[in-house]
Amino acid sequence: MSNTSPVEGSMMWMHCNVKNGTRPIEYMWQYKTDSGNFTTFAHNSSSSIINVTNINRNHTGWYRCVASNAANNESSDPVWLDITFGPDIPQIDVTPYNKTERGYSALETETVSLSCQTLSNPASQNVWFYNNSQVFTGPQFTIVKILRMQTGSYTCLAKNSYLNTSSSTTISLTVYYPPDGFPSCSVEPALNYTSLRLLCSWPGGFPSPSLHWIGDLTHARQEQVNTGHLTNLLTSTNIWLTSGDLIPDNGLFTCMGSHPALKQLRECNTSAYIPPAKPVCFSNVTNNKQYLKLSCSWDGGVPAAWVWWEGPGGQFKGEENSNILVLSSDIFQFGRPYTCYARHPLLVQTKNCSLTLVLVTKPNLLMNDKSPMEGSTIWMHCNVENGTKPIQYVWQHEARSGNVTTIAQSNSNNITISNINRNQGGWYRCVASNFINSESSDWTWLDIIFGPDVPQIDVSPYSITERGFSALETETVSLLCQAQSSPVSRYIWFYNNSQVYTGPQFTITKILRMQTGDYTCLAQNVQLNTRSRKTISLTVYYPPDGSPSCSVEPALNHTSLRLLCSWPGGFPSASLRWTEDVVQAGQEHIVAGQQTSSAFWLPSGGLIPNNSLFTCLGFHPALKQPTDCNTRAYIPPADPVCFAYVTNNKEYLMLSCSWDGGAPKALVWWDGPGGQSKGGEENSNILILRYGTVRSEKPYTCYAKHPLLVQTKTCRLTLGQCSFILYMTKVRSYNLVFTECFFMIEAPVLLTQRRVVSVYEGSDVQLTCNLRANYLPANEITWFNNQGVDVRDTSKYMLLQTSAWANLTVRDTDETQDSGEYRCSTSNAVGGAEINVTLVVKKHPMPPNATLVRVMYNSRQRNEVELEWRVEREEDGGWTGFFLEHRWLSERGGRRGAKNNDSREKTEERASQDWFRNTIQDPGVRTHIVRGLTPTFTYEFRIRPFNHRTIGYPSTVKSPVELRNNMYPAVIGAAIGGILFAAIPTFLLLVYIIRNRNNNPRLHDMLFGLRHSQSRENINFPEDDMVGGSDGGVENSGRSSSPGPTMGVPQGPSSLATFPKSTSQFLPT
Repeated sequence: MSNTSPVEGSMMWMHCNVKNGTRPIEYMWQYKTDSGNFTTFAHNSSSSIINVTNINRNHTGWYRCVASNAANNESSDPVWLDITFGPDIPQIDVTPYNKTERGYSALETETVSLSCQTLSNPASQNVWFYNNSQVFTGPQFTIVKILRMQTGSYTCLAKNSYLNTSSSTTISLTVYYPPDGFPSCSVEPALNYTSLRLLCSWPGGFPSPSLHWIGDLTHARQEQVNTGHLTNLLTSTNIWLTSGDLIPDNGLFTCMGSHPALKQLRECNTSAYIPPAKPVCFSNVTNNKQYLKLSCSWDGGVPAAWVWWEGPGGQFKGEENSNILVLSSDIFQFGRPYTCYARHPLLVQTKNCSLTLVLVTKPNLLMNDKSPMEGSTIWMHCNVENGTKPIQYVWQHEARSGNVTTIAQSNSNNITISNINRNQGGWYRCVASNFINSESSDWTWLDIIFGPDVPQIDVSPYSITERGFSALETETVSLLCQAQSSPVSRYIWFYNNSQVYTGPQFTITKILRMQTGDYTCLAQNVQLNTRSRKTISLTVYYPPDGSPSCSVEPALNHTSLRLLCSWPGGFPSASLRWTEDVVQAGQEHIVAGQQTSSAFWLPSGGLIPNNSLFTCLGFHPALKQPTDCNTRAYIPPADPVCFAYVTNNKEYLMLSCSWDGGAPKALVWWDGPGGQSKGGEENSNILILRYGTVRSEKPYTCYAKHPLLVQTKTCRLTLGQCSFILYMTKVRSYNLVFTECFFMIEAPVLLTQRRVVSVYEGSDVQLTCNLRANYLPANEITWFNNQGVDVRDTSKYMLLQTSAWANLTVRDTDETQDSGEYRCSTSNAVGGAEINVTLVVKKHPMPPNATLVRVMYNSRQRNEVELEWRVEREEDGGWTGFFLEHRWLSERGGRRGAKNNDSREKTEERASQDWFRNTIQDPGVRTHIVRGLTPTFTYEFRIRPFNHRTIGYPSTVKSPVELRNNMYPAVIGAAIGGILFAAIPTFLLLVYIIRNRNNNPRLHDMLFGLRHSQSRENINFPEDDMVGGSDGGVENSGRSSSPGPTMGVPQGPSSLATFPKSTSQFLPT
C-alpha cells in the first residue's frame, strides 16, 4: 500500500507484487468482512495496482490480493488499513439527566458526572473547561457534591494529536438550591379591618420556590372567586378573605412551599383568632397631674385589633392593639363616659368599654406578720377607701440592693406569698389605680427571719494548702466568720473543740506552732434558736532551728566528694539547694532534679581546686531570706609521715603512718612484703607485726589518698641492721632505714579544759577533749553522751574534731535531758583512755511573784476584760515575761458584777476547764486586755511570771468586776475641789481679821464673839494650848512656840478647824 494510515478523504493505491508466475496473471482484491470472511471488492485481470480515491473511515480493515494463472492461485498476507479521521463534534452526556430550556440542571450537593464522547482515530484527548478555565483532563468529569457557585458553562474539547485537529461542545449547567429555612406566613387586616390578607414568602433559592395556600379558604372565598369552581389549592402568595362571620375563629391557614431541590414540601402556618378577652379600659395621670391618660387595650388576637377612643367634645384617636388618649386636666369632663371601641376582622360587631372617672384615694398596706420565718406563708392587704372600679392593684418590692420590682398585679386587693425566702425581704408597697389616677401606699418593711447558713471563714493573710490553710509562725492571723442570718448571728470560735473567742473576727497575734489545729466558727441565731458551724484546718509553718548543717566526705573509694547538707526540723521540711557553681561542677555526675537533694556528688580528677568552698542554701516558707551553711574541701597541709615503735617486751613491732588534717580525711593503708598489709583507714593507720616476722631490707610502703588529688602519696620504711636513722624529706616519698634501737610506745592520754561545766538551761555549751603530745597515733576520738550513746552530728549535738582533739557542743541545754556525765574515749595499739566531763545544767532563778491589782470588764458587753498587775521586788529584775491565764466558769444565777471574793462563793459551779494562756514577752508591760470572752460566762484570771524557761508561781485567782456608771468618785472629787477652793480665801480672810482686830474690833467681835476673846486671854502656857487643840479637833503642834495671841486661833469654830472632819465623810472607802 502507498499508505497504511491514510487520512479520511485522501487517495491511496495498492500494489500486488508477484515475483514468479506464468503470464497472464489475474489479480483480485479482497476485504475481510465482520464475519471473518474475505469478499472481493475489485477484479483487475491484468493490472497489479488499484487506486482508491476519497477514502473514508468505513474502509478501515484487513486487505489482501489474490494472484492466479492457469496453474494455480495464491493469496497475499492480509494487510491492515487504518483510516485516520476526526475528532467529530463531541457528545456530552450529563448524569443524572435533567434537561432544561437553558441546558441542564443539577441539585446542590448531589454528584454530577459529565461524559464526553467523540469519534476519532486515533482516539482523541478530552479536556474540560469551566467558564473557559481548564478544570479536568479525561473523558468523564465528575463533580462530587456540586455547589451553587459551580453553575456555568462546561466545555469538552476533543484533540486528535496525530492529525493536530480538535473540536468542542459546550453545555450550560445550572445548580438548583432551595431557599433557607421554611416559608414565612402572616395574616394582616385589610379593607378597614373588614377582611383578612394572607401573606406567604420564602425568599432565596434558585429557581424561586412555588408557594400555594391550603386550609379553611374555600367557604371564605366562594363569593369572591369569579370562576365557578374553587379548589383548596391556591397558587398566589397574597390573598384576601372577606369576613362577615364567614371565617371561623382560630382558623388555620397553611402555605405550602415546593422546590426542585427538595424532596418534600415545606410549610408554614398562620391562624386568625379573636382576642380572648374583652377590651380593657384604665387611666392614670402624669407625675405633675397636668395630663390624664386614658388607656384602652385589646391584647391578643391575630391580626391585632383596631382600637379607638370617642369622648365628649369630639375627642377621638385610633391605633392597633392599644390606644392612649392624652387629655389635659383642664378639659377632661369628669362624670361623663369616655368610650373605647375595638374592631377585629373576624367580627362584624364592634366591642367597647367605657370609663366614668372617680379618683382613687391613697391605699393602706397591711401585713399579717412583718417578721415571718423563712419558709412560712404571709398575706398582704391593700385597703382603698374610694375610687372608681375596677381598681387594679400592683404589688411592688424594693430589695436591699435598691432595685424595685413588681411582684404581682391583679384585680384583688389581697396577695398571698407562700414559702417566703430571705430574698423577698425588704420594702413593700401596693399601687391602686383606676381609670383616672393611681396612688401608692407608704413603704412597709418586711424582715424575713432566717439562718444562720453554713458560715464562710476568710483567713488573712490568705494561704491555702491541700489540708486547709497555713500561716507563718509569729505573724498575726485574722479569722473572719460570716454567715447569712437575720437577725445577725452570734459567733463563737472553738480551737480543737475548746471555746476561745466570741465575735465574728478572731485575731491571733503572733501565732505559735502549737496553735496548729482545727478552728470552728459556730453561728447562732438567738431568735430562732438555730445554729450552724464551719471548721477549717490551720497549719502554722515554722522554720527549722538555727541554720543548715554542711559537711563533706569522700565517696567512690576516695575518688570523689560527697557533699552533705541537712536542716532537720521545721514544718514543712526545708528545701535545700547547693549553689550553682557546685551544680555546674557536678553536672555530669548527677541525676536530673537531684540538685535540690541534701546529698550531692562531685567528681575529682584534679578538677576541684584545693580549699574549695561549697555553700548550701536552705529555703523555708516561714523565712523571707534563705539561710546558708559552708563547708570546705582541702588537702592535708603536709605529707604522710611514717615511723615505727616496738612494745616493751619486744613482742610486736608497730609501723605507724599518718596524714593528719584535710577535709575530708585522707585514706591511709599499708602494703608490705609477704602479704604483710592492712586495709585503709582514715587519717592514720598502724600495721602491727610480730617482732620475728619483720622482713629486713624489704620496704614497707604506706599509701595515702585524698579525693582532691589524682595521684596517691606514699612514704616507705626499710628495716635494716645498721645503727642509724636516715630521713629524706621534701619529697613525695620517705625512705627510713633504722636498726633495732626502736622507740618505746605508750597508751594515749586524754586532757580536758574543765572536768565540771555549768551552764544555764537553754544555752549552748562546748565540752573539750584533746590528746597529749607524746602518743602513738590513736584511733578517732569518740564522745558518749550522758546516756552512754555514741554522739554524732545532729540537731542536738555538733562535733568538731581532728586526729588530736574533739570538741562536743550541746545545743539548747535542758536540765532533765542533758545534765550528767559525758565521756571522751580513744585508743591505740597499746591501750585506751577515757575522760569524764560532768555537765551541770541549771535552771534560771525563780522569777518574783506578780499580783493582779485590777480585773475589770471594760464594757457592758462583758466580752473584754482589762487586767493590771504589779511585780514584787521589781527593782531586782529576774523575769523575761508573763503568762496571763484564764478559764471560764459555768453561768451564774446570781447578780452580775460581783466583787472579786464572789468567785469563792461559786466554786461549786466551776466547770472543769484547762487554763487558756496568753504569752506576754515584754517584761515591762503591766496591763493587758483579754478579748473574745463569752458574756454569759464568768471567768477567773491569774498571772505567772517566767524567767526564760523557769515559770514562777501563779498569782491569786480573781474574777472580773462589772463596769458601773457610778458618779461617786466624781462627786467626791468635785466636793474636795470645792472645799479647797473655798477654804483658801476664807483662811486668808481670817488671818487678815485676826491680825487687824484692833483696827476692826466690831468685825472681829461679830465673827468670834466676846467669849472667844475671853478664852484667848486665859491661855498663858503652851500646855494649855495643846489641851485646847485636842478639843478643837485640829492639832497645831507646829505653832506651839508662838506667843499667846497667835496660839488661840485654831480653837475657834472656824471652817479650817472642821475641814478634816468634813472631808473624811466624802473619801472613798
